[in-house]
Amino acid sequence: MTEPDPPVRLHVGDAVVARVAAHRARLVPGVVALRPDLAQALIGIAGTVLGQDRSRPPVQGVSATVHGRSAEVSITIVTRLGHNCRDLAVAVQREVAAEVAAYTGLDVMVRVTVAEVLLD
Repeated sequence: MTEPDPPVRLHVGDAVVARVAAHRARLVPGVVALRPDLAQALIGIAGTVLGQDRSRPPVQGVSATVHGRSAEVSITIVTRLGHNCRDLAVAVQREVAAEVAAYTGLDVMVRVTVAEVLLD
């Protein structure tokens, strides 16, 4: 007779969600790069000035917060002229939410900011 499996308690960290989101966002056609937001830029500057360990930098352009069974993700992207910003933001939201949900089992809300449009 086998014993039943013990209940599993899982906590997915913010960094895991951010890395999965960044990976998927970079694959969306029209996304040229991810851009750090103001808070990430200031943290990076402070880390450089204070000499903090930079061996594992945060995911640039993505921040994530896990609250129980849900996650909030903010992504800042760069695109090229010729891509409709609204359509691109919707595609990033849809694809990132699906990937993070599939990987973590969390409900996901994604905010997208288009920070720059490159002119070729």
